[in-house]
Amino acid sequence: MGETFRYVDSGYQDPLVSNTQMPIIGREVAEGGGPVMTTGVVGRTHLNVGWFDDVDATLDLERCAELGFLVIRRPVYGGGTAFYQEGTVATWAWLQNKEEHPDLDTELARFQPLVIDTLRKLGLGGVNFEGSSDLRIEGRKLGALTAQDVVTCNSVGGFMNIKPPGLDLYLEVVLVPEDKFKDKLVKDMREYVVTAEEIRGRALPYEEFRDALLATCEAAGMKLDPRPLSDEERAGIAKIASKIGSDEFIRRISSERFQATAPAGTTVGFGNEKGRKLCRAGVAVTADHTIAAAMMAGDMHVGPPDVLDRTAAALVGADAGDAADLRARIASVFEGPDVHQPDTLMGVTSDDLLKAVQKAVASAR
Repeated sequence: MGETFRYVDSGYQDPLVSNTQMPIIGREVAEGGGPVMTTGVVGRTHLNVGWFDDVDATLDLERCAELGFLVIRRPVYGGGTAFYQEGTVATWAWLQNKEEHPDLDTELARFQPLVIDTLRKLGLGGVNFEGSSDLRIEGRKLGALTAQDVVTCNSVGGFMNIKPPGLDLYLEVVLVPEDKFKDKLVKDMREYVVTAEEIRGRALPYEEFRDALLATCEAAGMKLDPRPLSDEERAGIAKIASKIGSDEFIRRISSERFQATAPAGTTVGFGNEKGRKLCRAGVAVTADHTIAAAMMAGDMHVGPPDVLDRTAAALVGADAGDAADLRARIASVFEGPDVHQPDTLMGVTSDDLLKAVQKAVASAR
């Protein structure tokens, strides 16, 4: 690879900190500070909502509050809602300048071999990529590697389950969308999730994972410049860390809030479409079948972060029964030159979003 990456070892880190340090570090990348690599491990049990997820379709927030679970929404990072227990999940990321590394598929292809080589070193040789992101073995998910435009820079990052989480806790609060797992070989959540400890028959400490990944990177020609967070960076992180756990941020996309704020006299409906990824739509329809308000959500990795909000806004004023117009409105945003996602063969399409909208319209009727 030949590039020099600033390396930040986040260690065991509070999710409020780890999920807000990326925008801070990403700004450095955008301003010409060079690429950055990070590694870390979840240091506090929490529920982590994807940027595009409808929180009310994935979590019972009242039960989360009763159990005292920390809930956060990932800033700008897509994907689904996940349960992370302290010490059970290792994470890593490579952050790069968007102008120098503009193509997400190219970057995924560049970093995937590093992940596979690291897994082999750790005794996880049976694990491989399925699609662009999932790390699986015999249909069971160990982790993932995804590429995404995160506004300030392009990110290729991943996670791996290093030891068994307490899934009974997760299953007390999770709401699994009806079609979420229809394409999974293993449908029971307990069987679907697999850990490095289970695969290799012995514990995998974070430090062993970290050192193996760093060794792989250096063997591939990557030069690492270890530099911890500066005082200025830590101050910036502290300033915004509490925001991602606030009720307003968590409910950024919320079907309950959408229904509560729907225009008077409209009928509200929701619909899911499980194509390559899960898409969800909400619509408020008037008596003359006009869409007065819309909400778009889902489990996907697509950029920029406002793409689904703009797609929802484009639907306002449409005839709810005019499929051609609905698709044209969706495509006017989702197929725009500024919108991109890795591995388009496995990504979300305008037709997926259209089907979700049509199901929502049918539900409203």
